[in-house]
Amino acid sequence: MQPFTRPLVIALVLLLVFLAAALTAQAWLQRENRRLQTDAVAARRAQFVQALEITRRPAETWDEAFQHELGTLMGGTVTLHRGEPPLGNPPGPGLLGFDYRLPGGGDFTARVTFATPAASRLAILHERMLVAVILLALLLLLVSAGLALPRRFSGEGGSRSPWSATRAEMHGLEHFARISVERGEALERESGARLRAEEDLQLNRTLLGHSLEERVRLGRDLHDSICQTLYAVSLSLEGLRAKLGGGGSGETPQRLDQCIAELRRLNHEVRSYLKELEPGVVQRGPFLEALEAMLAAQPCTGGVHLARDLEPDAVARIAPERAPEVVNILREALSNSLRHGRARTITVHARHGDGCVIFAVQDDGVGFDPATAGPGHGLANMQARAAALGGSVSVVSARGKGTRVLLTLPVSSAS
Repeated sequence: MQPFTRPLVIALVLLLVFLAAALTAQAWLQRENRRLQTDAVAARRAQFVQALEITRRPAETWDEAFQHELGTLMGGTVTLHRGEPPLGNPPGPGLLGFDYRLPGGGDFTARVTFATPAASRLAILHERMLVAVILLALLLLLVSAGLALPRRFSGEGGSRSPWSATRAEMHGLEHFARISVERGEALERESGARLRAEEDLQLNRTLLGHSLEERVRLGRDLHDSICQTLYAVSLSLEGLRAKLGGGGSGETPQRLDQCIAELRRLNHEVRSYLKELEPGVVQRGPFLEALEAMLAAQPCTGGVHLARDLEPDAVARIAPERAPEVVNILREALSNSLRHGRARTITVHARHGDGCVIFAVQDDGVGFDPATAGPGHGLANMQARAAALGGSVSVVSARGKGTRVLLTLPVSSAS
């Protein structure tokens, strides 16, 4: 009985060791799963706080459409409760959630629920796979021990240990289990990174949509306020000019005509700016079309001639997404020449240099001394827009010699 009892004792010890390893691995995986769920809740809470800071909408005005939009942004559902949410209402199987008391003085709490992250589901699947592998290893161990016993009592290899082949099989199973664990962890990391990238992309798309909507709303508000006010003032001055008729002095009707003409020009210029905020323009079109539309909209009164000297290769190197900012810079330079330059001819140049495109707005007006120029916002705005594009703006002028505004933008051959 001695040779028969010893293999059974060894097999029992190995069985206990494997069971202990299985329980330890399962406890570790459960702990990691809980940590992943906690991290997911913390990340969604931070994302929810960021969304609230962007929208800045009071809780009293949250309707079902807004809650649905927030839920879509968070990848789950958002419900608003006055006071504390009802107790005893867990999110449900396969769901996570948290409650967030909204700031602002109101007694409102938002409950956010979302699906369990893919990494957590992978951890559960990996836990089951690990247990299955260990059980399979135990089964193979028992089968190997059973097969080794007859060889122990046969005359073959009398002094050879019956566990040598089993030990080799155990090493192979250990190697297989280690590879499975490493591949599972790599898959978990890749899935988590891909999930976070998808969530960031969805948030960026939503924020871009809000930005476009805000830009359109701003254009409508400016149209309803500034444009209508300028139009009303212009009509008032025209009415006053009609009342004066020919009875006023020669200077007063002339000054009124100049004010009316300046108000019309300013109204026309503001409307051309507002066209940049329309949805069709926001979608980014070809640069040449936007430039030609801007030049055609300029109020060239008083016999001013607007000329173009555009090199096709230079114009083609401006990408559509950069077109609105470049057009705005050139518009500001043209507007300054029309308002202050008293020029007869204004020419817009475009040239392609070594890794850059150079635009120039040149007039033959009265010019000015840049060192003694007033603190206007036009040049500062142009320089800020150019810096955002990685370029620069410079002004060359002298009294009686006209003005030249240079815009230099870096471009690549693939632009």
